[in-house]
Amino acid sequence: MDVNIDRIMNHLDEIGRISSGTKGYTRLAYSEEEDAALQWLKTKMGENGIPTKQDRVGNVFGRIGQADAPALLMGSHLDSVFEGGLYDGALGVVLGLECLLRIKEMGINLNNPIELVAFRGEEANVLGGTFGSRAFAGLIEESEAIKEKLEGLSFDWQDVESVRNRKKYLSYMELHIEQGSVLEANEKQIGVVTSIAGIIRFHVTVKGKSSHSGTTPMDMRRDALLYASKIIQEVNQIVCRFGGDNVATVGELDVHPNQANVVPGLVNLTVEIRGSKLNEMKMIEEEIKAYIRKHFEAETRQLIEKAPSELSRDVQNKIIEACKNNFVSFMSIPSGANHDANSLVNNMEVGMVFVPSKDGLSHHPEEFTSVEDIKVGSEIMLEVIANLCTD
Repeated sequence: MDVNIDRIMNHLDEIGRISSGTKGYTRLAYSEEEDAALQWLKTKMGENGIPTKQDRVGNVFGRIGQADAPALLMGSHLDSVFEGGLYDGALGVVLGLECLLRIKEMGINLNNPIELVAFRGEEANVLGGTFGSRAFAGLIEESEAIKEKLEGLSFDWQDVESVRNRKKYLSYMELHIEQGSVLEANEKQIGVVTSIAGIIRFHVTVKGKSSHSGTTPMDMRRDALLYASKIIQEVNQIVCRFGGDNVATVGELDVHPNQANVVPGLVNLTVEIRGSKLNEMKMIEEEIKAYIRKHFEAETRQLIEKAPSELSRDVQNKIIEACKNNFVSFMSIPSGANHDANSLVNNMEVGMVFVPSKDGLSHHPEEFTSVEDIKVGSEIMLEVIANLCTD
């Protein structure tokens, strides 16, 4: 099944023009630019005879086929990080639109309808990343804190309650750029996503003693930043010993008093662990914390523990079958990044297709996926979606 690649690239270009700033692409969650991109999608679907709706938190839907039968859902998001790239999220929505258009043009008789969604607020934001898909999946818990944040964006709790999905769906499909370099390094055109990484994140406060940098001898210092640097190196060494697809990062440091002439007396840092096996992630976490307890005066505080999500084996097999039928190179791959797909794994069967990211760049103005790889990924998605809805 072929797609209209010129139309896909034109649509991507149109989305790319909806941006603030002069560098890269900026459509922050709940911004005028995200609103305009969602309106763009509604207009495009309306122009092509596709019934649309927008729920009370801003998720946009369009459906072809029966109005009340269980549908296959597909999509992604249209918001971006600050000065991000063209393809993250937007490619999945544009490809979903292309699938609807091609199925209409080819006159394929569907046993089940197909529904496109652009979820609101996928990137990190005040309501938390993947907000639109989490609201749709009923994953947001009522609290005074979330109500206050909602009010700041002119939402209320009734809006969140109203968008919770109560319909039955066959499955959810999402095409996304890999945002890493594994496919490129292995010269594969398609990544068949097996799981979405779990996340363990904890805060560490490392204690030392502030003192004058010129009058405190080196052997008498209690330098909290030096202690923190040793913890960072140990985090790296521990996760490397475990291997597999586990990764760990210390990406946030806060040094006190943060003055050039004062030995640091306190450092706050955040450790994040990601992987596809929760038991291994927890073993890494405990080994890091044991090292900290043994060697330093420090306190730890848990921030996040999110289990990995296994994606549908049946959908993976459909993707693999389509790749083999079209002589397309592929490999199975876990996703280290979170996606809207992760919100839906307990509601329906979920599958994801990755296409390569040049040099592994993402969330960056130079993010790039070739036209050839976009075409191949789009045609694999179209075939899988059509097969799922005509079986």
